[in-house]
Amino acid sequence: MSRLLTRATALATLALSLLATTEAVGSAVDYTGVLCKNYVDYQVWVPPGLNISTIEAGLTQQGMTAASLQQLPASCLEPFMEYACSSAFPRVEATATPGTFNVRFACKSTCQAAVTQCSSILNLVGKGSVVPNCDIAIPGTTQTVPPTGILFQPDTACNAVKSLSAGAGAGAGAGGAGNQTATCFPPFIVDTMEGPNGGTTNADSCMAGCCLPCPAQYSLYREGALETGFKITNTMRTISMVLSFILLLSYICLPDKRSHPSALILFFSICVFLFSVVVIFPLIDTRAMQCVGPINPSTQQNNLRCAIQGGILIFASVSTCAWCSALIVNLHLHTVWNSAWFARKYWLLHILCWGAASAVTAVALGLGQVRWEFATLCLIAQDKVSEIFFYPLACMIFPAFLVHCATFIHIARISAQAGAESETMSRSTLSAGAAAVISHRRHVMMAIRIQWRAALMAVCSIMCVMFYWLFYFLQLKKIRPDTLKPFVIQFVGCLMTGATHDTCADQLSPHLPPYGLMIAAEFLVSTIGAVNFIVFFKATLLSEWADWFGSIGYLMSGKRRQKKEQDQFFVI
Repeated sequence: MSRLLTRATALATLALSLLATTEAVGSAVDYTGVLCKNYVDYQVWVPPGLNISTIEAGLTQQGMTAASLQQLPASCLEPFMEYACSSAFPRVEATATPGTFNVRFACKSTCQAAVTQCSSILNLVGKGSVVPNCDIAIPGTTQTVPPTGILFQPDTACNAVKSLSAGAGAGAGAGGAGNQTATCFPPFIVDTMEGPNGGTTNADSCMAGCCLPCPAQYSLYREGALETGFKITNTMRTISMVLSFILLLSYICLPDKRSHPSALILFFSICVFLFSVVVIFPLIDTRAMQCVGPINPSTQQNNLRCAIQGGILIFASVSTCAWCSALIVNLHLHTVWNSAWFARKYWLLHILCWGAASAVTAVALGLGQVRWEFATLCLIAQDKVSEIFFYPLACMIFPAFLVHCATFIHIARISAQAGAESETMSRSTLSAGAAAVISHRRHVMMAIRIQWRAALMAVCSIMCVMFYWLFYFLQLKKIRPDTLKPFVIQFVGCLMTGATHDTCADQLSPHLPPYGLMIAAEFLVSTIGAVNFIVFFKATLLSEWADWFGSIGYLMSGKRRQKKEQDQFFVI
C-alpha cells in the first residue's frame, strides 16, 4: 500500500509538472469563480477543455448550492469547503525552470477532516453521496491521469487551502471567520468556539458547530413547557417557604412548643425551611442559577451561587430526613416501649442529625460535584449523586420506614385487642397482668392521639423523598448527554425538514423523561413545607399566639409576667 501511494505521488508530481507546460495538457489560470472565493487565493490548474465556470457548475450539480451549504453548521461547512475547493482547484506553483510549474492536489488530512466533521450531518440530511472517500482517487482526476487518477496527497506535498477559522495567524485570509455562511436551526445557536485551542467549551451540548442553548433540556421539550412547569414548582416551593417560616417562628417563640417532643418538630421545621428557602436563588434570576454564558451549565467551579445554593439544598435535604427519622424512632419508643429516651439524649440527636448533613455536604463540595443538571436548582452530578447523596438518605429512610411499619403493626394489634375486650370492668376484678395490658392499650391510644401529626408528617416526607429518588434513578438518566446525543441528531434532522419545533419535540419525547412525571416529582418535594404547616399548624396555635402577644403587652405595661405550667409531653 505504501509503495502504491509513493508511486501515485511521484506520478502526480512528474506528470503534472510536464502537463502544465502546454495548453494541450491543461492551463494555469487565476481563480475567477464565486463558490470558493473565500478559500482559493492562488493560481489554479484546470484540465484541458475545462474552465473555472464549468468546474463550479459541476460542483453545483453535485449539490453544493448556496441553499444546501447554509444548512451545514459552521464546524462542518469549513472543512467540507476546504476539501471541495482544494480538490476541484489544484494549486499551481512556479518552479526554477521557466515555463514549467508544479501542481499540488488536495491533502488527505483535509479529506479526513471533512469526513470527521460532516459525515453524520450529511447522512442526516440525505446528502450521504457527497461524503468524501479519502482512500480512492481525488474526484475528477481519473480523467486527467487515467486509469488510477491521483490519490489524496500527504501533508508535506499537497494543496492546503487557507482556513477561515485560522484568525490572524499565518495563512489566514482576509475573509476571516466572519465570512462563514453556516446557520444553525432554532433552537440551536452557533458555537462560539472559545474553548482551549479554539474548540468548544461544552462538548455535551454542542455538535458540528451548533449548540443547544443552556438550559439545554428546555429546548428539547415543547416550546415553553419546562419554563411553565418549573414556574409552577417554584411557586409551590415559595409557598412552602413562607408557611414553613410561620411554623418555625411558632415553635421558636411559643413557650409551649419548646418541650419534648415539640422540640423535634422545631428542628424538623428548621430543616424544611432551609429546604424551601433555596427557591430564592432561581426566583431572583433563574437562568443565572442554571447557566454561565450562552451554552455552559452552572457548576460550583464557575458559579459561586450554584455552590452556595447546592450546599444549602444538600444540607437541608439530609438533615430533613435525619430529623424525620428521629421523629419516627421517638414515636416508636414512646408508643411501643413507653420510653422517653430521646428526651434525655438530645445531644446525641444533634450530633447524628446535623453531623450527617454536614458530612454529606462537605463530601459533595469537596469532590466538586455540585452542578446544575435538572429543574432550576443545583444538586449533585448524576454520575455521583447516588453514592454521595441518595445512599446516605437510604440508610436513614429505609430503617425508619421499617420502624414506622413496626409501630403501626403494634398499634393495629393493640387496637384490635381493645375492640375485642371490654375495658369497662372495675380494675378490682382484674388480675395485675390484665390491668397492665389494659394500661398499655390506653397508653398506646393516648400516644396516637398525641403524636399522630408527627407520624403523618414522617410518612409524607418519606413518600416524597422515595418518589423523587425513583424518578431521579429511573428517568433522569435519559437526559445524560451520552445517552441523548443520537436522538438529538434525529431532532436536528427533523428541524432541517422544515417541521415545527413542537412537532420535532413530540418525536423526541419517547427518549426523554415524561414531562408530567418530571414536573410531578419536582412539585411533590416542593410541597413538603406546605404539608408540614398543614399538619402541625392547628387552631390552638392561634390562641397561643394571642396569649403570647398578650403577655408581651402585659410585660410592656410594667406588670410581672405570669408563668405557665408546661407539660413534659405536650400534645403536638
